[in-house]
Amino acid sequence: MSNKHQHSPHTIKEPVHIRRNVAEFSDPYIDEENLPEGSVCKRCGAINSSGRWYPPDYQNPRSKEEHSSSTDTTRKAGSPSPTANANTEVVCPACRKLRDHAPGGILKLTGGFVWEHKDEILNLIRNESNKALNVNPLERIMSLRAENGEIEITTTNEKLAQRIGKAIYKAYSGSIEYKWSEDNKLVRVAWHRDL
Repeated sequence: MSNKHQHSPHTIKEPVHIRRNVAEFSDPYIDEENLPEGSVCKRCGAINSSGRWYPPDYQNPRSKEEHSSSTDTTRKAGSPSPTANANTEVVCPACRKLRDHAPGGILKLTGGFVWEHKDEILNLIRNESNKALNVNPLERIMSLRAENGEIEITTTNEKLAQRIGKAIYKAYSGSIEYKWSEDNKLVRVAWHRDL
């Protein structure tokens, strides 16, 4: 028997199992009907375009085309401008979840390692949250509580809780467990590492 596949205990990591297919569960906060193009969340400034939410600084490439065509004098008098529905104020699903205190993910970090490396872990959490927010403004941290040697984070959706848990596990090892609710997209992620 060859010894080339043996690893020291510090290099062996358990695989991280993340449920990838949660499409069969519907989120009551996600609107079924399409919002008017260019709708803006009046709380956070996120922009809805083509049925998807984008960060406030998002520039829709089609809006430039529409703007150039709106200056075209061949448009019939009295016909609506292509940007007539722009800037309709709504409240995005993430802001409604924040208002209703309805998390999609709960991440709990425990063990002696957490408090010894609290600042590093909090920085990693902020970085992962910012990365996610730049891609999808509906993925946000709702609350972050650090007390009694533990850190508990609630997120607006399950993906962000999984993402942060996976990043912490990748950076610091330890043990991680994912538990999904039977009837909705809520996930509970528990990460633990002793000193």
